[in-house]
Amino acid sequence: MPSYARPTRLDEALRLLDRERPRVLAGGTDLYASADARLADSAVLDLSAIRELHGIHAGRDGWRLGAATTWTQVCDAKLPPQFDSLKLAAREIGGRQVQNAGTVAGNLCNASPAADGTPALLALDASVELAGAAGTRKLAVRDFVLGPRRTALQPGELVTAILVPKPAHAAKGTFLKLAHASTC
Repeated sequence: MPSYARPTRLDEALRLLDRERPRVLAGGTDLYASADARLADSAVLDLSAIRELHGIHAGRDGWRLGAATTWTQVCDAKLPPQFDSLKLAAREIGGRQVQNAGTVAGNLCNASPAADGTPALLALDASVELAGAAGTRKLAVRDFVLGPRRTALQPGELVTAILVPKPAHAAKGTFLKLAHASTC
């Protein structure tokens, strides 16, 4: 029998993830778009109620973007110019409804070759914070995305944050999307 869980604490989510191996739901834009008959038969772990997975926080060494931070939150955040590339990429991700629901970590975990956020995170020298029953670990985004639809995420692990270091020098970023233009 499929189950649905929406824990409010990360440790509870990790226990459920380790025990049931559910499909993970944060924003839902990728999960529902790729839904097939298996989704109805799958346990679902909804991360949206875990407060520590939300928001953007500046620290001494850089910034922490919680895994459930939405693209709209990235667009609206007061961030230094080095984040301009990520903000511009965020505006290219779907329509406003998708930006309101879709998450930075979900986009990365989907590992789509068309993921607009990945090049910007690579340029920012970002890392992924992973948590599981065995503890936490950190991987550079370049080592996390292994190929189309493939990541280094291990069974029983969740992405908890994207970490962006402070640059050694003043930095500014931009993002341009190359897309096929249709003609009438």
